[in-house]
Amino acid sequence: MSFEINSTFTGFKRYKQYSMKVLFARTKPSPDTIGLQHLMVVEPLELEILATLIRDRHETLIADMILEKKPFDRILEKFRPEVLCLTGYITHIPGMIEYCRLAKKMVPGIKTIVGGVHIELYPDDIEDPSVDFRVVRNATRAFPGLMEYIEGRSEIPAGVLRTGEAADRKNLPDFDFYVPLPDRSLTLKYRKSYFYVFHNRVALMKTSFGCPYTCNFCFCREITGRKYYERPLTEVMRELESIAEKEVYIIDDDFLLDPRRVNDFINSLKERNIKKHFLVYGRADFIASHPDIMKSFRQTGLRTVIVGLESFDETELSEFNKKTTESINRQAMEVLNRLQISCYAAIIVSPKWTKEDFNKAGIIMKELKIRFVNLQPLTPLKGTFTGIAETDIILDRRDFARWDLAHVSVRPENMSVADFYREILKLYELLIFSPVNILSHMKYPLPMQLKMARGLFRVHRQYRSRIMEARKNA
Repeated sequence: MSFEINSTFTGFKRYKQYSMKVLFARTKPSPDTIGLQHLMVVEPLELEILATLIRDRHETLIADMILEKKPFDRILEKFRPEVLCLTGYITHIPGMIEYCRLAKKMVPGIKTIVGGVHIELYPDDIEDPSVDFRVVRNATRAFPGLMEYIEGRSEIPAGVLRTGEAADRKNLPDFDFYVPLPDRSLTLKYRKSYFYVFHNRVALMKTSFGCPYTCNFCFCREITGRKYYERPLTEVMRELESIAEKEVYIIDDDFLLDPRRVNDFINSLKERNIKKHFLVYGRADFIASHPDIMKSFRQTGLRTVIVGLESFDETELSEFNKKTTESINRQAMEVLNRLQISCYAAIIVSPKWTKEDFNKAGIIMKELKIRFVNLQPLTPLKGTFTGIAETDIILDRRDFARWDLAHVSVRPENMSVADFYREILKLYELLIFSPVNILSHMKYPLPMQLKMARGLFRVHRQYRSRIMEARKNA
């Protein structure tokens, strides 16, 4: 039982009684995970949402261990939580287990809860005696009920597994996409440090879940049971008006999807006089087909689109079931370049690529004026790329920290693993050190340029390490 002193309108102090102390933590990435943590650190929105759901009854604390200066054991020692809640992706699994084990050792009787998109689908991957509960469906509904169960006030809710329990998919509840308005003050001490590439002090928000397309490399559809759901725009606008930051990253799997909804979003921004800068995900075919919408969105705050171009080869695009073409990719880039909307392009590097394919990709990306790219070696996460034989996968399925969409996980067909890493690195260097791209980045504030330079150096060093490791293991 804990207490907090609160002020009332009378000017006197009163004690607010809490039931339990709950620590929400985001783990530090493993040093084996390549890249993204050096080029972007964004708010732990899922933890803010969960903490918001129970803050009126429990004392809550969010520790973002990517930015936190105190070690995790010090936080445990000082806060002495009765419940520890962790979420993450597949790459965070080793860190989450480590945190749960440390918590069990330091705080007798503590209950540990884990969740996240990978755990929802594959909870056995984090089965460990230190993990008391795994949330595998509808976290915003299940989590408050789980807290009541821990207090002894209710039965365990559907969608939660205890230690040793297996998931029975047939008995899980239907998907529910309820999202409360998150209390972002819970991460106030960290907010000035959140950024995404050249977007500084960025806030996150989500306006939809899933994607109606059927790309065979995508994990997003698996998370939502292949369903797609949109939040009401009135609710979206209310949340947007509550965000203090100028920069907003909309983390929908695909925001540029329905022309009518995007137009309604733009019109709502104008009606409410909301002035933000937006970073969104979007498909190339939407951009190519709706230049007028893109122009209007640019005028109301759109600054950057993350576009899954995926490939410049028709055969590969067909194999990925992308439902676009190389010509559509070019048209989309023409629209973005003409409107001066930045593009962060995502390209899947196929294990079939030869050195000529790498050279061709570099030439095309320079032609299209792509300034920033994420090169993703084809990565068969569970449930994706089902046609790839397990015998062709060279990355241990239990080496979770390396399933980061940056490690080479499928055996290259035309060169060694070391040479494949080397070609990826050379392609990055071709774009990063292009004089045109260097000049284009000069428009950003110097601190952001320096931050990106440091991040790129660290990623470069990681790739060099993987090249030497692959050469040693050859």
